[in-house]
Amino acid sequence: MCYPMKICYVSTDFYKYQCASNVIYSFCGRMSAFEFPFAVNIAVKKGGHDLANTGDNIYRRKDKRWEGRFISGRKADGRAKYTYVYGKTRTETKEKLEKRKLLVTTQPTGSCRMRVKELFSWYLARIDVKPSTRSRYKFQIENHILPHLGSVSVASLTANQLLSFLNQQRESGRLDGGRLSDKSVRDIGVLIKAALRAAVTEYHFYCDALNVKLPKTKQRKIEPFTGTELQIIAKMLTPAANYKDAGIILSANCGARLGEVCAAKVSDIDFVNGTFRIERAVQRIKQGEKTQLVIQTPKSESSVRTVPLPADALEYLQKAVAGLPQDAYILTGRTDKPMEPRTYQYYFESVLRRCCIRKRSYHTLRHTYATRCIEKGIDIKSVSEMLGHSDITTTLRLYVHPSMDSKKQAIQKISFLSGAA
Repeated sequence: MCYPMKICYVSTDFYKYQCASNVIYSFCGRMSAFEFPFAVNIAVKKGGHDLANTGDNIYRRKDKRWEGRFISGRKADGRAKYTYVYGKTRTETKEKLEKRKLLVTTQPTGSCRMRVKELFSWYLARIDVKPSTRSRYKFQIENHILPHLGSVSVASLTANQLLSFLNQQRESGRLDGGRLSDKSVRDIGVLIKAALRAAVTEYHFYCDALNVKLPKTKQRKIEPFTGTELQIIAKMLTPAANYKDAGIILSANCGARLGEVCAAKVSDIDFVNGTFRIERAVQRIKQGEKTQLVIQTPKSESSVRTVPLPADALEYLQKAVAGLPQDAYILTGRTDKPMEPRTYQYYFESVLRRCCIRKRSYHTLRHTYATRCIEKGIDIKSVSEMLGHSDITTTLRLYVHPSMDSKKQAIQKISFLSGAA
């Protein structure tokens, strides 16, 4: 007996046959014969991919992601060289695939004749960054990039070359021959790719090195101060309020960064409205063979902000800065010289030693402030703005560390045994 069926699948280990809608199968007791009057689409299962042939080389992977690929060139032995893109949806992957194809097919070969050394001279001349950022870029370029890649042609720089360079930097990239941290290696890679991307945009050529995936970095775990530790620090500082301790009070009560409190002036505190204005930061940067303190805008545009201060912090600060000129830097009491960030970090460590609290970085105060705000029920948007973040995801991902006490309190709310008693 024959049964007409719209679609029928017969699977083996490697093949899945899908018939057209009007295919009629002959079925006699068991499937022993098949008739294929029309063309059959074949899908191949290979390497965990469900490679349904959709005509555009986009496939659903076993891990539920979508993968797209196309031939972007030929290897030395003549075999096809594929470029891959990935996405969460088929539409996203198709868009990425089209953009990547466009980048490859529209390149006018040989249009960029710069070498890497010339590339960075060109790149530094066109970007507008803060002095501290420019100083950091120059250090990375002169001490890490140019000694190894300076003479390489930008257009011929391959992904393998760049990846090999980054691996070498990780193993022995420090000036003393030691290992570089993953973050330092990633920062160098980000700078190289930014310069290459700018050149590709300007000169419309294809650069294989842009296909390199930079290593991910693990976020350093920061343990905020506990409530008990904060009380010990407060008892140490409050008996005799002085301007040098004012930075610790500010950071603990508004999350100001080290460079921001070092650049803070008396006039930045509005004792009438109870706020603190953050609009500058100080940082030591390299200028030629020497270094110098530079006062600049904070880390980002969103870092320029006005934050409220609690009443007890305002009372302490008013005593601490009493007698200082309005244009004096709070932590030095002078109008001509801000506090050196490194010096204040050392001072903070000495305070912790006197309190018998283990050594922490000054930045821990900022993390502690964010965590306390969340635990007290302040909405995440407000916390993000007070910290000077442009995106609340940064606040959630890096700055919120629920304490064990808050976890215990939260878990009590879901207990069901007490209600059954």
